[in-house]
Amino acid sequence: MNIRQMQSLLYMISIIITSCTVGVDDADQSLEFVAEYNMQDLEMDNRFTGPLALGELENRQIDEASGLAVSRSFPGHVWTHNDSGDHNRIFLIGSDGSDTATFRIRNTGNRDWEDMAIGPGPKDGVNYIYVADIGDNRAQYDIKTVYRFREPTSEDIDPEVAVQWIEGEDAIRFRYPDGMKDAETLMIDPFTKDLYIVTKREFPVTVYLARYPQPLDEVFELEKLGTLPFTDATAGDISADGLQITVKTKERIYNWTKKPDETVSQAFERKPVQLPYTPEVQGEAIAWSENGRGYYTLSEAKGGIIPVLYFYSLDSF
Repeated sequence: MNIRQMQSLLYMISIIITSCTVGVDDADQSLEFVAEYNMQDLEMDNRFTGPLALGELENRQIDEASGLAVSRSFPGHVWTHNDSGDHNRIFLIGSDGSDTATFRIRNTGNRDWEDMAIGPGPKDGVNYIYVADIGDNRAQYDIKTVYRFREPTSEDIDPEVAVQWIEGEDAIRFRYPDGMKDAETLMIDPFTKDLYIVTKREFPVTVYLARYPQPLDEVFELEKLGTLPFTDATAGDISADGLQITVKTKERIYNWTKKPDETVSQAFERKPVQLPYTPEVQGEAIAWSENGRGYYTLSEAKGGIIPVLYFYSLDSF
């Protein structure tokens, strides 16, 4: 082989190597993070004590609780909802499990509501509830919906009426960029108003983003942000101060503490800690308290077991 042939061969090899490298880089760059840490040796955050059983749910119609959000309008109360097969309604319950109110949401449907969140929205100073109609056990629905409406206040409750009604203001309709997915986790960043959805069934699970302002006049495509090295994500929440990012499975609770100048994606790149959790019979709901000093969990009713609202606290009971 002469020098010219050798140069040509080296050039072709360099082209092949560059092409392969670019392909890998492009694939990596399409995601903001690919978390690969070991989830089996996580540090336990033992600052939290619990669970404290706050009370059995008084309202027996709450039999498949699949979302949880701490009320801003009603101190000492939480919101919850049932998943597929129920009406388009949310329940307000006291921190002792007592039944306070039931609201039907106009202009909404419950195909498979799987999570809820509370936070800011289009109007400053208004608290909004977000309900995620994102369950899809058989991965057969192309379009998913998050309903957004203002949180009810005491003025919306008529004590003479068993079920209240409130307007469903916005339907945020979207699809995934890489096919149909089943998901049960919705979170809102309280500062950017961005929405985060975490899939359930894959390993690893995938995190998607709907940036604010979310389009309301068209079905849009979520951004695929990255992956987390576990499966079976059933709920999640971001604390009111935006610094605690929590994803729950049926057996564990994972928590990432975000630095004030970080994005959610940057926080996900770091290994989480595990929060104390005693598995429930069908635990699919979690929410941080408004002051961030603890978190609530709630289970579906199963096998005749009445759901109990539990609380884990940084403060002693």
